[in-house]
Amino acid sequence: MAQLMTISEMRDRYKKKEDPFDLTIEKWVRIRHFLDTASTVSDFKNLFQAANLAIPFCFEYQMKGCLGCPLGKICGRGKGKRLLKVVRLMQLHLFAILAGNTLVKEPLISEIDDLLMELKTIRAKSYGLGGPTV
Repeated sequence: MAQLMTISEMRDRYKKKEDPFDLTIEKWVRIRHFLDTASTVSDFKNLFQAANLAIPFCFEYQMKGCLGCPLGKICGRGKGKRLLKVVRLMQLHLFAILAGNTLVKEPLISEIDDLLMELKTIRAKSYGLGGPTV
């Protein structure tokens, strides 16, 4: 099972000047890989916590009400529909497991994959690269 990123790892790596886009993308790649084998209440609680983990942009922009954050379109107040949808799908899986059921993971996987593509596109535009890099 893939290891999810922790807040201390995120902070430490950011303090060492790792790229905030790369750290954010890695966070979601790890979540995506973890999801492949997630099946228990504990797994989905861990996924939910990892999805809500602050990213380097939060360290910089949260005190400013997210004003100027390059990811404001994804998770900004009133704008973060994709991120909200991912988190809600994770909650649905958790509730289903608590009720003794399971849900197919494909809708959640698809939303995470779309989120990753959007993050890569924003990174590319921010760095003037024109398109997403894989």
